[in-house]
Amino acid sequence: MQTEFVIERGGRVGLFAAFRELWSYREITLAFAERNIRVKYKQAVLGIAWAVIQPVVFMIIFTLTIGQLAGVSGGGVDYAAFTLSALVPWTFLSTGVSFGANALISDGALIRKVYFPREVPVVGSILSSAVDFVIALVLFFVVGPFLGAHVSTWWLLSPLLAIPLALLATGVSIVFGALNVYYRDFRYALPFLLQLWLFASPVAYPLSVVSDSWRWLYLVLNPAAGIIDAFTRTLALGEAPDLPPLAIGVAGSLVVSLVGYRAFKALEPNFADVI
Repeated sequence: MQTEFVIERGGRVGLFAAFRELWSYREITLAFAERNIRVKYKQAVLGIAWAVIQPVVFMIIFTLTIGQLAGVSGGGVDYAAFTLSALVPWTFLSTGVSFGANALISDGALIRKVYFPREVPVVGSILSSAVDFVIALVLFFVVGPFLGAHVSTWWLLSPLLAIPLALLATGVSIVFGALNVYYRDFRYALPFLLQLWLFASPVAYPLSVVSDSWRWLYLVLNPAAGIIDAFTRTLALGEAPDLPPLAIGVAGSLVVSLVGYRAFKALEPNFADVI
């Protein structure tokens, strides 16, 4: 007599249960992050220098073009110091989204064979990008004063400002990661969308250039704007962040991460079949 087992897919998992399961797999998430760091720098000739090259090159380009030719000011500080202080968080955000959105495809073989929460590779990619953020932040601490940045104890706040930025990167990554599984066009559209997001954020220009009548809408539609503005104020100007834009950015990041996570869990059941 043969016994037949039938495995049926369960119903939709609640967000609290999903968070609890993700936490129980935290060691695997850290293992993914560690692996990503090793793979990223193992065969790179310049190694971790790439984490320094990217913000420095963009700083030089923005300074020579937007700062000099277009005459955009740094909002009370030298333009080079301003744009470098904005590029530190932006590089973390864009790198996290870029690698996180492609994590499911990159780890498709593991997803087909081994069970773990499908968001683990995405979160691991965000965590690995934090290494580049730390390197770029140290770069600013060393170079910033020579560029005209105001040294202040408010610099100590910058690691905490990275937390809502990581939530925003995770929320965007899991949505694009899930869509990327079903529609590979998103993989090719993502670099273009990140470029648009760069120029739609206060990286090459200060938040003050946005009209007061439109600024609240600008901050709501782009949660990264308020957080990046907080970075430029603390790092370049050496002063306390402007709380209303920062609060809007933090709230927006929470909303994006929660909505994105819910959408991800709704699309998750067929990942292993499609990948």
